[in-house]
Amino acid sequence: MDNSDISKDNYNLNTCEKNCNFIKNKWNEIPYPNSNCNIHNICGSFTPMGETPAGGSWPLTFFKIENNNFTDLEGNIIAFNIKTPDVFDDFCGKELDTVLDVGENLTNDEKKIARYWGYGIVQNQIIPILQCLLNTYSVPVILATRIYKLFSEALNDAMIICWHFKYLYQIPRPFQYASCFTPYLKTPYHPSYPAGHSVSAGCMEAILSYFFPCEAQKLNLLAEESSISRVYAGVHYPIDGTEGLKLGRDIAYKALEQIKNSKDIYGAVIDSKYTDYKNAPIYPVKYTQKCIC
Repeated sequence: MDNSDISKDNYNLNTCEKNCNFIKNKWNEIPYPNSNCNIHNICGSFTPMGETPAGGSWPLTFFKIENNNFTDLEGNIIAFNIKTPDVFDDFCGKELDTVLDVGENLTNDEKKIARYWGYGIVQNQIIPILQCLLNTYSVPVILATRIYKLFSEALNDAMIICWHFKYLYQIPRPFQYASCFTPYLKTPYHPSYPAGHSVSAGCMEAILSYFFPCEAQKLNLLAEESSISRVYAGVHYPIDGTEGLKLGRDIAYKALEQIKNSKDIYGAVIDSKYTDYKNAPIYPVKYTQKCIC
């Protein structure tokens, strides 16, 4: 019996009782199903902090955060492209119903996609894309090192900013609203909105499309697939993904604005764009993930 069969036994769209009070309910107030324990396995009252709850306050490279406001390095307040969630987003209505419906009807291809992108941390899947592009386009070692640096710094900022919004909004996970639902993959221990996979994938797409514009369409498809994989997994709502992609791309665009005119001592722009299409093999091969231990 596969996981989709288990899910069908455990819930039905019409009968699954939902704990839906968007105004009242927060991620840190609703126990995960079958658990009344916090992250330290201390059972009783449910007072979780989740994974690295202070991650949203960590130092940034391209931005600053002061008094809960993000600024550029000059201190100018900036707004990132992410919607403030409200009751009209209907997390425990249409968004949850979509997750339940997808979970009830998962195809083998959707399971494969969910497993691939859900294997460990998302960097397991996106760093090989960067490596493949650098090798396919024979990027010189010093420029490759710079691209690695920019990619890593932008991605680090993206995840810190993602964590800031996760713990600011405290949106519950799907199975917190519908405890009879069994997600296909394990639900992470931090709030739902926005999706970290989507923020990372959007950032990856924007940074790598800047240096390898001929690969932009393929990079977009991979980012979108990474995002929807978390709905297939049953651990995110569709809006977590769409808004996460927007946020990740916006962070990358703002970071690129700061470095795009960097020049060497001769006045030449440092960053080359590779516009001769070489069709890098960046798509997953049979959707198998090598164990890197």
